[in-house]
Amino acid sequence: MLMERIELTTFLQQCESIEYVLNSFEVPYQKINGTSLEKEIIRYVIMVPDDIAHNVIEKLSMILDTTQKDIYLTTQKVDATVSGYLDKLNEKVQKPKKIPLYEELIPLTEPFVKFRKDLLIMIVIASVVALVGLYSDSPAIIIGAMLISPLLGPITAFSFNAAVGRPMKMLRSAFSGSLLIIAVVATAALLTGILTHVSNLSITHEITVRTIASPTDVAIAILLGIAGGIAMVSSIPGILVGVAIAAALVPPATVTGIGIALLDWKIFSGSLLLTASNIIGLILGSIIVFFLRGVTPRKYYEKDKAKKYLIITILVFVGLSTLLGTFSFMHLIK
Repeated sequence: MLMERIELTTFLQQCESIEYVLNSFEVPYQKINGTSLEKEIIRYVIMVPDDIAHNVIEKLSMILDTTQKDIYLTTQKVDATVSGYLDKLNEKVQKPKKIPLYEELIPLTEPFVKFRKDLLIMIVIASVVALVGLYSDSPAIIIGAMLISPLLGPITAFSFNAAVGRPMKMLRSAFSGSLLIIAVVATAALLTGILTHVSNLSITHEITVRTIASPTDVAIAILLGIAGGIAMVSSIPGILVGVAIAAALVPPATVTGIGIALLDWKIFSGSLLLTASNIIGLILGSIIVFFLRGVTPRKYYEKDKAKKYLIITILVFVGLSTLLGTFSFMHLIK
């Protein structure tokens, strides 16, 4: 294995900083006391794997005052070294470090924390396609609307930030997701209001089935939320779960808009209850996954705060799920 031999001299007062750097890289070193012009000088002889030698030298150079006559740093390539410890250290530095799950999820969820115009455009298009599918009683067209819906992002962003205890980002994610849902309802209501003046619209089967909410829908939404959370923490393509999640939200939200435009309380209340139940269930399911996988901040002093936020959020959403499940049952038996 290729190694580098680093030799440096320094004054006594810099030893603590030098040894901190060497210990952080876990490299072996010898420390030799000496004097130069009646000054106490410390000489270090260090053996470093070639792969991290540049980093070690860079850190040490920041500490050493090489403008002083007696302070210097030299390096020398070593072709062969017999040391079991250095062999293990070399294997360790060559082994790729696994990125913590917390850090992997940040770049996946961060783009959905803030409201974005491109997501608004996508959700409006999805709602238009869903509206066409609902009025034409075509499941195939409704599924097409699911493929372009971006609702998975804000839901997982909200759940992730709940898991790591970041309330401001939770609120921003909730705001972003709420605007997207409102955009679906508003688009459906506006287009239905226009269409009622130019055509006789009939209430199709695809519309009717989305006005009936039941406790089973909450359970299914939780399962879909769990699937979405698993997709986020694994290599499963998010689009596969995103379509299912969009199927649980976009059509009933579109029907809610239809109920508003037609001034039909039964359609409006049933579809709104179904939409709310699905939203609560999806968020609860994904939060459960993050909780079970132990997604927490790396800093120890943030972990306790994050745990409190997560437990409170889970309890709140369990309560909401139970409440909505009860309302769904009451709405079903009427």
